[in-house]
Amino acid sequence: MKNLKKISRDGLKTIKGGITEECARAQAAATACYTTLAACQADPNSTDPDFSNSLCIRYCNKFCY
Repeated sequence: MKNLKKISRDGLKTIKGGITEECARAQAAATACYTTLAACQADPNSTDPDFSNSLCIRYCNKFCY
């Protein structure tokens, strides 16, 4: 078995697919998250009807609204 060390927040950022606690909280608070901006913008609920602006914001590795 490999020697596993405690992973720091800075170390977690370098792991592929790893996200920090702050990123996880932001994504959990969003209505929906997508892996690409195009997928987020394709959701009809991700656009502000008054201004036709996209509400998609990038939270770490995902686009959420």
